[in-house]
Amino acid sequence: MNKADYNLDIIESLVSTQYGDYGGYIQIDGHSGVDFFKLCEDHGVSRDKYFLIGFGCGESTINGIGQRDVNCRALVLETSRYGNSFDEIQKNLASKSGRAKAKQIHFSVKYESFTKCVKRFDFMVSTKLTKHISEIEVEDIF
Repeated sequence: MNKADYNLDIIESLVSTQYGDYGGYIQIDGHSGVDFFKLCEDHGVSRDKYFLIGFGCGESTINGIGQRDVNCRALVLETSRYGNSFDEIQKNLASKSGRAKAKQIHFSVKYESFTKCVKRFDFMVSTKLTKHISEIEVEDIF
């Protein structure tokens, strides 16, 4: 993952669990590039009113995940304020020195609906012990 393609700092505070045992990164490929836009729209987030800039989801249970709905969050910008396309919004943000006011819209979906959006995913989390490692050489073993 090329971190230079994203500003992960702006979403860091939006992600947490009760204990934070692990932390890390995830990348997802959808089927069409607008899969999460469509999922959000199907659950009441109007594409005419909002432009998706981030998507989050989670579940919390002591019985093991997958037995209930997925709690989703759409991080959006208002189109009336910022524009209706990536290029429009990018220009608008540049004129505002990159400052934006976003909304986070919460909704729940069935696991089946969520998994239809994902073609590929890859994630890696680490323990807090990695904070004490300054350099690492990793050997892949299959």
